[in-house]
Amino acid sequence: MKHHAAYGLGPEDLDVVIVEDSKPMQTLIRSILISFKVARVRVFDSADDALEAMLSEPPNVILADWRMAPTSGYQLLRLIRHRHMEPLCYVPLLFITAHGTRALVDKGLRAGAHHLLVKPLSPATLYSRLKWLATDERPMILETSGFYNIEGIHKALDVQAEKIKSLENARSYHEQATKRLAAVQSAVEKEFASASRGVPESVDLSGRRIIPAATDKQAPRISAFGATRATGT
Repeated sequence: MKHHAAYGLGPEDLDVVIVEDSKPMQTLIRSILISFKVARVRVFDSADDALEAMLSEPPNVILADWRMAPTSGYQLLRLIRHRHMEPLCYVPLLFITAHGTRALVDKGLRAGAHHLLVKPLSPATLYSRLKWLATDERPMILETSGFYNIEGIHKALDVQAEKIKSLENARSYHEQATKRLAAVQSAVEKEFASASRGVPESVDLSGRRIIPAATDKQAPRISAFGATRATGT
């Protein structure tokens, strides 16, 4: 096991290689690194040109764009991580990309990248990543595939993926439970509304209203002749 090539080095001690096919991005990244007083900055338009130069003079850090042609940043990473590329296989690579999706981050880190930076790139973010590299003690180990990688990275990503999956499942269950509760509340409100309107008047076959007859008889009254007489029919 061995530490990466930037371990224990401050920004002013670093030899940094930039691999970027965009001239404006090259200028931006280079100017940011110079403001950090980085010891050496080399810029290349393609992964192939960068690889040829790095084989003879390995840098301490590589900053590479993900999408390049004909050789992409991801392909460059896989090339330098092979065991036959020593000592270049120990050089930390940080991707710079405009597409920082979860799937892309997972793919890059599992392939041996140390970090992914999302465009637009800020000086503060880049500086903090370079400082973090100096203290990153995770060793580089040779996997059975013949490629070097960061020790424990697959397990760490698997644990993170499980946590994300659990959160997504919990969120889905909550959404379903909320929908079911809303449906029950709607049904209950309809039942209460129906009950509050009461029962409508009865209608006979001819369409005439049927008014229920009074069941209570009126009290009897006494006539002028003293006999009682019911007032009902």
